[in-house]
Amino acid sequence: MGTISRDKGLDNTLKVMKQGYLYMTNQRKRLGSENIFETRALGGKKIIVISGKDAAELFYDNDKIERSGTLPKRVVNTLFGKGAIHTTTGKKHIDRKALFMSLMTEGNLKHLRELTRNHWYMNTQKMEQMEQINIYRESIVQLTKIGTKWAGVQAPEEKIEEIATDMDVMIDSFKGLGGKFKGYKASVDARKRVEDWLEDQIIQTRKGKIFPPEGTALYEFAHWEDYKGNPMDSRLCAIDLMNTFRPLIAINRFVSFGLLAMHEHPITREKIKSDDDYAYMFSQEVRRFYPFVPFLPAKAKTDIQFEGHPIEKDTMIVLDIYGTMHREDVFENPDDFYPERFRDWDGSPFDLIPQGGGDYYTNHRCAGEWMTIIIMEETMKYFAGRVTYDVPEQDLTVDLNSIPGYVKSGFIIENLREVVDRK
Repeated sequence: MGTISRDKGLDNTLKVMKQGYLYMTNQRKRLGSENIFETRALGGKKIIVISGKDAAELFYDNDKIERSGTLPKRVVNTLFGKGAIHTTTGKKHIDRKALFMSLMTEGNLKHLRELTRNHWYMNTQKMEQMEQINIYRESIVQLTKIGTKWAGVQAPEEKIEEIATDMDVMIDSFKGLGGKFKGYKASVDARKRVEDWLEDQIIQTRKGKIFPPEGTALYEFAHWEDYKGNPMDSRLCAIDLMNTFRPLIAINRFVSFGLLAMHEHPITREKIKSDDDYAYMFSQEVRRFYPFVPFLPAKAKTDIQFEGHPIEKDTMIVLDIYGTMHREDVFENPDDFYPERFRDWDGSPFDLIPQGGGDYYTNHRCAGEWMTIIIMEETMKYFAGRVTYDVPEQDLTVDLNSIPGYVKSGFIIENLREVVDRK
């Protein structure tokens, strides 16, 4: 048994941020290490990086790995919120995860599909009158409307733009993992505004002054009690309520990636229009192919081994999310955009992991993943079949060295028109 290969340096945080999504793949190749190497980052902390399907299976083994206390404080303070479900473990995590999963009913998911379809269609007339449409920006506004409506949250039309902007600022704060982050205060302020707004609705619901429909996130969170029979603190409740629809708003990145994929692979547009199953396969491939979550941290709950290498208790472990989905031994020809790979996919919880892996109920796999797929399916069907548009000259670069990933221009379209069969 050899020693674990190491990326030398007292603190490689800057290197990680400069190489972005490719850092872990670059180092594995440079060190000749297929699945594991050691680095130091986040103030010189020892970190074991693991990659691949077996690595994901280990990472989501609750008996061996713990997530609590491993997320950088900046990310907790801006993206997830203090005390959010992402920071919990054990019985507390399972109990609160059950609350999230209780929203994933057939009726609620069907309603989300209808909301997505209807909101995009009702937005057609507005977009027809716009000289240019930045899909990144337009989709975050529409997804804010869809997400808040689905959650039962009262979001006045005049506040939607402000809420959407605040959500985008929070999501973008992932870039502040190391070094100076000029937008940190703006992200914290944005989160406070949204938390204040949602906490007020939690309180008003509990007082019987507003009446969200039963089964919505606002209703269920406001009335929920933990395994000891205690209601959730109103601020914490607002934080977790936000986490039911914030991930939906982050899908604006996938939307712009999806339109980019249709633009670069025109045959996919025709297939989405003609094959009922293709929108699903296309959406999954967008989630696999394009950069979203680069990596996730945890720590060894006890002394463990990975591929014969010992890892001591409390050692920080990072799972290479993006790199795992771009490995030949996980997906054939991973650098090709090929939606058909998901036609007979076995649904493994350890290979397609753009929003985490493992079991939905007991692990940290995103409860909103099903919702992401539904929104992507309906949004791609809308842009493939219900409207036509032109794509002007622009910078369509996707910089894998920048976290989080974007289409550089946001993906701009113009001359959008509804498709109407007048025969």
